[in-house]
Amino acid sequence: MTGGTDSTRHSAGLFSLRRVLAIGWVTLTTVVFCNVLIKFVDRQLLGANTRIPTFWPLSKFTLRIERIPLPDAPILAVVAIAVFLVATVYLLRTDRNSVVPVIVAGIALLVLTTLTHGVGPGLLRPLSAPGSYERAAIGIADPGGYYEAAVTVADPIRFLETFEQQQLSLPLHARTHPPGAVFTFYLFELLLPSSLAVSLVVGTLSLALAALLLFRLLETYYPRDVAQFTTFLFVLLPAVQIYALTTLDIVITVVLLGAIYCFTRESRLLAALGTLACVFVASTQTFVFVFILPVLAAYAAIRPAKRRPFVVVLVGLLGAYTLLAVVFDFNYLSSFAAASQQQNPGGFLLFAEPLRYLYTRIEDVAEIALFFTPYLGLLAIAGTRVLWQGARGRSTHDREPLVLFAAAVVSILGLFAGGVYHTGETARGVLFLYPFLLLPVAAALRATNAARARRTLLAAAVFGQTLLMQLIGDYWW
Repeated sequence: MTGGTDSTRHSAGLFSLRRVLAIGWVTLTTVVFCNVLIKFVDRQLLGANTRIPTFWPLSKFTLRIERIPLPDAPILAVVAIAVFLVATVYLLRTDRNSVVPVIVAGIALLVLTTLTHGVGPGLLRPLSAPGSYERAAIGIADPGGYYEAAVTVADPIRFLETFEQQQLSLPLHARTHPPGAVFTFYLFELLLPSSLAVSLVVGTLSLALAALLLFRLLETYYPRDVAQFTTFLFVLLPAVQIYALTTLDIVITVVLLGAIYCFTRESRLLAALGTLACVFVASTQTFVFVFILPVLAAYAAIRPAKRRPFVVVLVGLLGAYTLLAVVFDFNYLSSFAAASQQQNPGGFLLFAEPLRYLYTRIEDVAEIALFFTPYLGLLAIAGTRVLWQGARGRSTHDREPLVLFAAAVVSILGLFAGGVYHTGETARGVLFLYPFLLLPVAAALRATNAARARRTLLAAAVFGQTLLMQLIGDYWW
């Protein structure tokens, strides 16, 4: 099922070195300008003094230039660059079909770039794991996480039965998610010997599965070499390299990718039961799992054969949570209401704090774009045009990825309109969105006949931004 309609091919293809540097400079100056502008409008023109992050659009972030571990961080950065160069040359010259080297390179780079923060801050702090390491980034409070709650669980069944009663007393992240978020880390804690092992396994295994699923989804619509290179760009993304080791969000990304992969298969059994299993697991990890339902609905709208599996997913979810309510006295909607009240004590943010609602909506989009890199953002725009032209020519291979991409964008914007994500770290929280944003990027890559040098330059631009952001910044994740 590979192929598609490429109505326009560019002889040069992708970006030249001059354009890469120009785009990087324009992005940097634009971010700084918007940071100053939004604060000027709020404080000088409106006199509102709304809470705006110092480094807007980055919220949970501080500069760590003076605190970079020496000489460890520079050495690790050099090793990471060497791994990147070897992987890029190998992928573009030797093996342009397999996802295995992409996974190996992605995991190696993930560990190396994260270790520039040190073992404690880089691998243990995201878990809020016990230890004497630096507990929080400078100026960023430790809110507590799922692992911190997981290590206190003595009886998982009792924990589920009493979850609603104790929900608001759990660490912050655990109280704003369904109980499955705690159970995930409880399971890993049970199976693995240490918190360090939990961190490494959650991050590396999840990244491997996410890359595999994305590659398999992409090769449904694109040639294998395009699918491989696009997957390589995914593992190089700032959002992935900064936030995947180790967070619940990479786990959520895996199951939502699994849902889309299963739903787009020709097997009705896999499309129904496989998708149901993935969506159910996602719903136990985050209340924002509803993001995927409009995407599935949009795909079912253009593929009549998928309508019955979609109904199975909806009915199955309803049945599963009805069963949980009857057997374990766990009310999903009540738990969601408690989490929503925790996040929005003043009610709907648009009415409670209109200016903050507006600023955080802009911040959400800006942060997602920044962690996607401007290079892939421009390619996504170009690829959307390619998909649109192909879809108008009735190309199934262009229409389906276009619908998946468009539905994902509309769905996330709908969540933003509802006030979701106003506490920062949006690029981490919507890590599951990035595979959908790469669908038109793959179309743009397919539509060019770019030389290996240009593809290498694109990968270097993406990874260069990633490494720079990882080195200069301290994030809370």
